[in-house]
Amino acid sequence: MFKMSTTPTQVLKPHSPSTNYHQSVADPLAHFQAIPWCAALLSDPSNIQVAVPDRKLLPNNESSFVHKVMNSPTTVRACVTFIRLVKPSRSQTKSSLPPSSGANKTSNGEETTKKDPKASPAIFSGGGRENGEDPRNPFLLLHALAELGVDCQSFPGIMHGGLYGVLLDEVMGTAANSQTANGAYTVRFTTNFRRAVRTPQIVLIRGRVVRKEGRKLHVRGTIEDKDGNIMAEGDGLWLDRNIGQSKL
Repeated sequence: MFKMSTTPTQVLKPHSPSTNYHQSVADPLAHFQAIPWCAALLSDPSNIQVAVPDRKLLPNNESSFVHKVMNSPTTVRACVTFIRLVKPSRSQTKSSLPPSSGANKTSNGEETTKKDPKASPAIFSGGGRENGEDPRNPFLLLHALAELGVDCQSFPGIMHGGLYGVLLDEVMGTAANSQTANGAYTVRFTTNFRRAVRTPQIVLIRGRVVRKEGRKLHVRGTIEDKDGNIMAEGDGLWLDRNIGQSKL
């Protein structure tokens, strides 16, 4: 549903309307850019990539649940993704950099980010060499905007509880995959439900690796609403598929 490239290239201009992204909305980027709070996120100078996932059904039916079942006008009708870099804190051994709602400059010209008081500190923890982060392949903060339709509900007007895990797993799993050559398997996944997600609604899903130990990838994630309220938090362990590595 939300698979994204993690190559740090900036793609901020609207995509060609003639491109077929196999989503119910013909031009998902333009769709979200017309919504003020989504446009603010997508135009943030701290983004290093903005992209529209191609949700085409694959020949071998891989990921058919999210590419087909969850891809309709009444389920997830549109999604876009974007990526930001989280820099380890200079004053702490673990990064606690808050999410960006706009970039600014310090007196020495270094780029910083504005503080988001509602953000989960867990997703910005970890990082740095002491947590297994390679500067050549940093622990990027992955985001997805997803528009949820009425058929995502369980109780009337409330998203099915199982979809919290689906949304988080898609983004957090992509974060884990970005740290491997051959992808990663989910070993353990915990969801902390904070608030009910009303449908229809657009939500923001975030995911980031916070620690890497051999083949083990510790990942955190959140689902948030337009006001930055955390609807759910995810905490999981992924395992690098590269079974040739001896260290677990």
